[in-house]
Amino acid sequence: MSIKQFTMSHKNLSKELSALCLAVSSVGMSGHAWAQEAMDIASLEDEHKYHHLDAISVTASGQSLNEVVQPVKVLSESELKQANGTSLGELLDNLPGVSNASFGPGVGRPVIRGLSGNRVKIAVNGNDAADVSAMSNDHAPMADVANADQVEIIYGPGTLLFGSGAIGGVVNVADERFHDVPLVDNDGNSVIEAEVRSSTSSVDQGSQLSAQVNAGLGQNWVVHVDAFQRESENYESPKGEVQNTATEAQGANLGVTYLGENSRTGLAVSTLDYEYGVPNENDEAASVKPTQVRFDGLHEYMFSSKVLESLKIQFSVNDYEHDELDGSTVVGFFDKTNTEFKSILSFGELEGLSTKVGFHANIQELALCHSHDGCEGGVPDYSHLPWDGTQGQTLDASEFAHDTPMPETETTDTAVFGLLTSDWALGAHMGKQEYAVRFDQRTIKSDPVSIRPAARQDASYYDDIDFLAITASAGWTLLDGPQRWGLSIAHTERAPQADELFWNGDHHATFSYQLDNPDLEKEIAHTLDLTWQYMGDQQQWSAAAYYYDFDGYIYNQLQDGKDPNHGNDVYRHEQKDAYLTGYELSWQYAVTDSLALNVVTDKAIGRLKKGAGSSDNKNLPRIPPLTFLVGLSWQHGHWLIKGDVKYFDEQDQVSENETSTDAYQTLNAMAAYEFEWNRLHMDVRLKGSNLTDELGRNHVSYLKAYSPLPGRNITLDLQVSY
Repeated sequence: MSIKQFTMSHKNLSKELSALCLAVSSVGMSGHAWAQEAMDIASLEDEHKYHHLDAISVTASGQSLNEVVQPVKVLSESELKQANGTSLGELLDNLPGVSNASFGPGVGRPVIRGLSGNRVKIAVNGNDAADVSAMSNDHAPMADVANADQVEIIYGPGTLLFGSGAIGGVVNVADERFHDVPLVDNDGNSVIEAEVRSSTSSVDQGSQLSAQVNAGLGQNWVVHVDAFQRESENYESPKGEVQNTATEAQGANLGVTYLGENSRTGLAVSTLDYEYGVPNENDEAASVKPTQVRFDGLHEYMFSSKVLESLKIQFSVNDYEHDELDGSTVVGFFDKTNTEFKSILSFGELEGLSTKVGFHANIQELALCHSHDGCEGGVPDYSHLPWDGTQGQTLDASEFAHDTPMPETETTDTAVFGLLTSDWALGAHMGKQEYAVRFDQRTIKSDPVSIRPAARQDASYYDDIDFLAITASAGWTLLDGPQRWGLSIAHTERAPQADELFWNGDHHATFSYQLDNPDLEKEIAHTLDLTWQYMGDQQQWSAAAYYYDFDGYIYNQLQDGKDPNHGNDVYRHEQKDAYLTGYELSWQYAVTDSLALNVVTDKAIGRLKKGAGSSDNKNLPRIPPLTFLVGLSWQHGHWLIKGDVKYFDEQDQVSENETSTDAYQTLNAMAAYEFEWNRLHMDVRLKGSNLTDELGRNHVSYLKAYSPLPGRNITLDLQVSY
């Protein structure tokens, strides 16, 4: 829900909470957003009637939920406030099928159905987050939710709007830097909306302060400003304080939107800075400091023609860099610039068909330095030194084994895509169908100028590499009374990233050595996704089953042996045929008008196919275990109280050289009170997570051995809105 909707309907918030109490306790499954919308427009008796909310829209696609062919998980601003944690991965962790690839409290990247890294794209208002979080788990996503309006997880044909290879899905963080309606009251007078939120947490002595202001300037202009600051100390686990886990973060955003008669144009600039420790076996003082300056632009024009509906143009320019520190020495430095352009032309409905065609271009330039002697000078330049063409960097105890691990690269992606949507019927039952296709051309250029000549590979190693990736998908939904069925199939081709091909050297922040694999080919996936939702008067069911078949699945395999220089683990990107399958199931039951029960469970299985490799162990690494959640929520008047127990099963289906994790469960609770005071809307929330101080280890985390889950935590949130 936008701040404008939130402010205009604040007198009905206590009624809205009645609807939320049925939907938010780890909100249900693939059909969560569809179920929530249906509950929002349902009604109860007397004062407990549900308040009719405006249709929630998926900002990245410009569609309302009832127009989306495949269900989309949407966490509204209210639901984000009820979730525990501050990172993107933590906030989404209770959604079915979603896990948190944490790397200490400073990093949390979502894992969707066991898929992570480059198969899960992170976006901000529909544009690439343009960080390096997919490269390594210690790199934080540059998409903060401190002032987010909602977070969307998009599956199926709609992911093609963001690029190829998003097999797991797209996580889009939406805020209000760009507006689509004037900010005026019923008399046409300009309106100013403001919100301030403060939060403190006990487990890490953490604090956060965020604020945002939206100001209308007549009928044509809207200005948005937001900022946040967050910090925490080392957190406490049931085993004691976890060293090197303190965090700091701050960011700000300024956006201006001009609203014409048939158009809107917006420009925005934002900054984001993090500093966080990396827990490790020897409690070494390792930390990472990423920074980003981002420029975004948007122009959307609505045609009056019956043939053409709209033209939407987006662009972003990002300047990103981060330091990896060993104590006070910068032993790793990353410098990345990213330029993205996307245009989507929508045609008016013709013979029941709606069509979109688009062009997408993205240029990424990446350069880095890794050196135990320090990278204070930035990326090294050895262009003045000759190369004798005889020695390449190898995993040995030589002085070159920890030099800059990959060449400077420029990755250029250009694509064209199209989507076709229409209604369809099967007998007396109505539904929607959608078909999408995308052609991506990727060119990777590399230059070894940053690598000392004695540590370079053969000259042919740095030749340009080209990939053509073709993705096609189709989706259907069918309404059958209170039921909704959905089916999605896709053929997806994902070209390797530059780091998967070329990284060959030490990685300080992860205390590991990464071997290169320049022979990687396209990864091809054939996916099948079946969903079902049932919306009754007193209960709601939601279920999903999926099967992903991979030709040449790329995964980072832990190798036998250790790095001879420092004794660190050694990894290499391998490519073998594999499959992923699993299910998600949720049930919400209204016990009374005020009390609701919520049950959620999910399970993913990932394995190499028979004949892929010589080992009998076919399990893929870091596949999340089965989870099961039971929650209750109670709402009366201005109060909302909820609690849940979430069980994480033992994960002993592990890959070669991977350790298993034991089962554990967490008890979580929240009490919220909302009221009006002098035209201000006040929202007070007391939240408790892991209240039994249970010891647990996150199986999808590389640091599960050194960084157990935080212990008992009490958080107090206060939000004031005008």
